[in-house]
Amino acid sequence: MNHKLWLSCLLMLTLMPVLFLVQPSQAVCIEEERMALLEIKDSLINSYGYEADKVLRTWVDLGECCDWERVMCNTTTGHVTRLSLQSLDKNLNIGIMVESENSLKKLWPLNVSLFLHFEGLTSLNLSSNYLDNQILSTEIKTLSRLKMLEILDLSSNYNIDNNILPSLTTLTSLRVLDLSNTNLEGTFPTNEFSALKNLETLDLTMCAFNDFERALTLTKLETLILSQNSFNESIISSLKLPPSLKNLDLSGNQLSGPFPPREFAQFTSLEQLDLTHNWLDGAPTIRGCRSLAKLKNLKSIALADINFQDGKSILSCLNAIPFLEILDLSGSFWLQSSIPIQALASFQNLEVLDLSYNNFVGSIPSMIKLLSSLKVVSFSNCTLEGSIPPDHGLCELKNIQELDLSRNMLNGNLPTCFSKLSSLKLLDISSNQFTGMPPQSLIANLTALEYIDFSHNNFEGSFSFSSFSNLTKLEVVKLTSNNGKLEVETEDPIGWIPLFQLKFLMLPNCNMNMVKGSVFPSFLVHQNKLQVLDLSHNSLKGQFPNWLIKNNTELQVLNLRNNSFDGNFSLPLYENANAWWIDISSNQITGTIPTNIQKCFPYIAHLNFSQNSLSGYIPSSLGNLSELFVLDLSNNELSGEVPKGLFTNTSLLTLLHLSNNKLNGEVLSGNLTTGNIQTLHLGGNYFKGNIGNVTSNSLYLLDISNNLFTGIIPNWISNIKDSSQLVLNNNMFEGEFPCGPTSFLFLDISENFFSGSIPSCLNLQYVQHLHLGSNRFTGSIPNSFINLTNALTLDIGNNNLFGRIPKFIGELENLRILLMRENNFSGLIPKKLCKSNAISLLDLSGNSLSGSIPTCLQIVTGPSYSISIPSTLWSYPRNLFYGYTSVLGKMLSVHNDQEELGIFEEVNFTTKSMSRPYKGNVLDYMTGLDLSSNLLTGEIPKQLGLLSKIHTLNLSNNHLTGPIPVNFSNLASIESLDLSSNNLSGNVPSELLNLAFLSIFNVSNNNLSGRLPEMKGQFATFTSASYEGNPLLCGLPLEKQCMDTPSAIVPRVIGPLDEDGNDKWYDIDMIWFVASLSSTWVVFLLGFVAVLYTNPYWRRMWFYFIEKSMYTFYYFLIDLVTRPAVLLFKR
Repeated sequence: MNHKLWLSCLLMLTLMPVLFLVQPSQAVCIEEERMALLEIKDSLINSYGYEADKVLRTWVDLGECCDWERVMCNTTTGHVTRLSLQSLDKNLNIGIMVESENSLKKLWPLNVSLFLHFEGLTSLNLSSNYLDNQILSTEIKTLSRLKMLEILDLSSNYNIDNNILPSLTTLTSLRVLDLSNTNLEGTFPTNEFSALKNLETLDLTMCAFNDFERALTLTKLETLILSQNSFNESIISSLKLPPSLKNLDLSGNQLSGPFPPREFAQFTSLEQLDLTHNWLDGAPTIRGCRSLAKLKNLKSIALADINFQDGKSILSCLNAIPFLEILDLSGSFWLQSSIPIQALASFQNLEVLDLSYNNFVGSIPSMIKLLSSLKVVSFSNCTLEGSIPPDHGLCELKNIQELDLSRNMLNGNLPTCFSKLSSLKLLDISSNQFTGMPPQSLIANLTALEYIDFSHNNFEGSFSFSSFSNLTKLEVVKLTSNNGKLEVETEDPIGWIPLFQLKFLMLPNCNMNMVKGSVFPSFLVHQNKLQVLDLSHNSLKGQFPNWLIKNNTELQVLNLRNNSFDGNFSLPLYENANAWWIDISSNQITGTIPTNIQKCFPYIAHLNFSQNSLSGYIPSSLGNLSELFVLDLSNNELSGEVPKGLFTNTSLLTLLHLSNNKLNGEVLSGNLTTGNIQTLHLGGNYFKGNIGNVTSNSLYLLDISNNLFTGIIPNWISNIKDSSQLVLNNNMFEGEFPCGPTSFLFLDISENFFSGSIPSCLNLQYVQHLHLGSNRFTGSIPNSFINLTNALTLDIGNNNLFGRIPKFIGELENLRILLMRENNFSGLIPKKLCKSNAISLLDLSGNSLSGSIPTCLQIVTGPSYSISIPSTLWSYPRNLFYGYTSVLGKMLSVHNDQEELGIFEEVNFTTKSMSRPYKGNVLDYMTGLDLSSNLLTGEIPKQLGLLSKIHTLNLSNNHLTGPIPVNFSNLASIESLDLSSNNLSGNVPSELLNLAFLSIFNVSNNNLSGRLPEMKGQFATFTSASYEGNPLLCGLPLEKQCMDTPSAIVPRVIGPLDEDGNDKWYDIDMIWFVASLSSTWVVFLLGFVAVLYTNPYWRRMWFYFIEKSMYTFYYFLIDLVTRPAVLLFKR
């Protein structure tokens, strides 16, 4: 035994030097190449400023260049072999560095000769950099000296055009050339590309080539990508490609007519053919289909997004391809049909079948088991319905690795037989109508699972997350409740330890750990590779999990919004360069905003701390976040001033939301540049001072409402972009609102001190919401309001406007809300308002309108289109989707919440005896009519009883007569009905007992009589105050009891009695008579004088009447005196 041990040790000692010698050593960077790299960096700095220093931060004077980012070296020689300099503009914000909207992007004048220092360079990626084509076209040929250069990527440099082609011909060592998404165009340059004898892959996607004339003599070419050009079907017959070609991509062109099999049959070496998104529309002849048998090497064909009228015919044609393994027919069956399983069954070698986005009917046929070789299948977005029985043929596909059934109408329980699919890596059943609960045994048996998506179904009950504990390969889990009845339990059993390391976890709205007090999932302590985590809308409690950020250094997206976390929010000391989206809004987090955000998250783009209890100042370090795109700190308790750096240093900042805090200072005074901010919310603070000279590149939403701003509005306000949104309400602005070319989409200047007439020069072309109420405007409604053809809301209430309501108001066919209350409008209600059948809220109260209520007046019966216009961000500096590596190429959205970041419409409307604000989506369902406090006469039109969707009706304080319409019982949605202070007569209809939602009912101060309806239903909640001032009403809740006789009570006047006890109808108390008559005349005269004093229109009419009467009386006297004398003279 000791002898063997001695021999083993001797052997190890002998081999150790050999093992040491063969270990790879890290070579030292070549100094010449290191200096060349620094010159490239200097070129960036000189072109775009100091921000270039941030994108190549590891490229420093003292350092090993082989360890620098974007650089790869040969481990033996130390020579740079690969440079990945793509998409530098994403970090440098090159695209933003423009002087105006119409300016060209700033180009990078790269010195191409710098790359000659890298003699071992094999791969150079310069894509997406706005390279200067003039320099590139003349200098690119110098790269021909790099004999080892095999890969060159110049894609997405939009300035590159055909001028570069002659220089490219010198790069004969290239094996891969990518010129996709450039400005190349015209006839395919066969001669130029044929010079590249060693070329194996050529990518010309998204160019503008439209013809192919000469043969392409590239004997080594294997992959040709001509996707998204302008080729038509003629290219198929003119294509002259080398026999070495294996992969041909003609997707996204303009190929039309039937599928052309004979033309493609000549390319016998083809392995992959992509004709996706062309205009092909049918199958060829049977004879033509037989020629496809020559394509014995063809393994994959993609015919997605093609309008095949007969799907079975094209399948029969493709069946001639002998060894087809991959078939993509997604979005190609436009006509409704069942899944053509019989035609598919003949593809014996098929491994990948994509039938997504088709218009199938029925369910998934069980005969799919005939395709026994299938490894990947997708029926996503196919309008499939029905349940999947336990013995379904899907369960017989033993080789299946990816199964996508998402976005259909499949229902019932998830079949337990899925547990047989032991090779399954991807399972997506999201956005269906599955019920019950996924069996835990099913999940536990799928040990190969990497991706699982159960989100947006109708699952109910408790689901234990520990079911995934033994799935060692699991990376992606998405589980979102569709009906709010799913409860995800992560703490059962206590202390379980997962064997997986998740990268993408989304569990929003899952009622997590409700039984355990909504505690934070403890299994996440063991996760350290998370890239995306979304636990929003779960009411989770406890201290904010600061350790989560510390443990997961690769974390990019963290969404914990709408929970109940408390405590402070702290950050680790080290840097996380990957994080770009942090949302902890709608919690109970206290303390201050960490000052080290810029150090911890240097590349953060989306930062949302809104709706918490954060206090203190806004750290000035936030102004150093050069990649910040969205900053939302609204609805906290922040104080102090806004750091100027948020406006001047954050060049990418698009949305800044600071509303509803305690911030102060003169934030908009003086000269201020807001950079590229598009949406600026400053409302609900204590900002003060005048608005200064603000310079903005792209501002289209400005909200400074509910502050202490003063002074006049500067002219630049009316010179910003069209369709902008401007909210200035509830400040102390004065003077006149300036006119300008801007046509606002949303303009709210209400609750200020603006005076004079309403500016008739306002550009109203695009206005949808116009709020001018609660100011000091005078005069009449300007004729320019006839241009409010797109208006949904018009609020001019609470001003000093007068005159008649223009008839054209009723011709604004899109108008939904019309508020004209508390002005001095007079005359009749225009019958033209009857034409505006879209109005849902109409308030004409507090005016001097007279005449009867138009019988044709109607309120829209329900929402026909949205009244609110929330705006969402349309552009992000980073992709909102993450790609999962799979055959189906699943994209994972990280933007689960549709954040509504714009302005919501809000109006005040009197209902239930109170003026209440209605905001946002509520306005889509709120309907009401308020004609109170006018001089309206006549009876209440019975047609108002047809407004079955109306919520509030107020006709109080008028001179209306007649009965309460019995058909008011049809107002099924009415909540508030006020008919008080009129001259209504008759009884209160008992039919009103049917109004189930009526909570406010007021008929006080009328001449109503008779018995009140029974005290039941909603009428049991009304007090005597609803009926006071009607002495002839009786019954509960009034104290006056009714007589037993059902006959109507006849009022009886009691006067003096004669000697027999009979009434003396002719005797009158003269003292009371004279006193009442005198007081009546005094009140009448005072009222008459008051009306003439307050209403200039009636005053002018009265003086005109007096003057006319005087002249009439004068000429009457003259005629009376002179007429007899004239007659006498004639005699």
